[in-house]
Amino acid sequence: MSKPMSSEPKNTAWSGPGARTEGVEHRFKAGERVRVRMNRTGANPRTPKYLLGKTGVIAELHGATYAPHDHRGVYPYLYTVAFDVSEISGKASKDKILVDLTEEWLEPL
Repeated sequence: MSKPMSSEPKNTAWSGPGARTEGVEHRFKAGERVRVRMNRTGANPRTPKYLLGKTGVIAELHGATYAPHDHRGVYPYLYTVAFDVSEISGKASKDKILVDLTEEWLEPL
């Protein structure tokens, strides 16, 4: 049994200096379909290449945090996005994969 998707930002473990979860609206809502952008120069480099151009559904909303060591200041909001494995592999599957992606990589459908 799968757990229901959250429509509200969840509390994250990022509670130290610079953490933000209020004051700026999330661009996307839980349940919204999105596509992973093909190219985002200067964006978070941890986005898996196999997801570029793929479509998924926002499963959870997270906050953002200040991380000067590996990003240029405050990270964009983080989302958990659910992808059909068949969308990624091109093979028949009923399974899903959940991936955390920053807002800068996502575009609305």
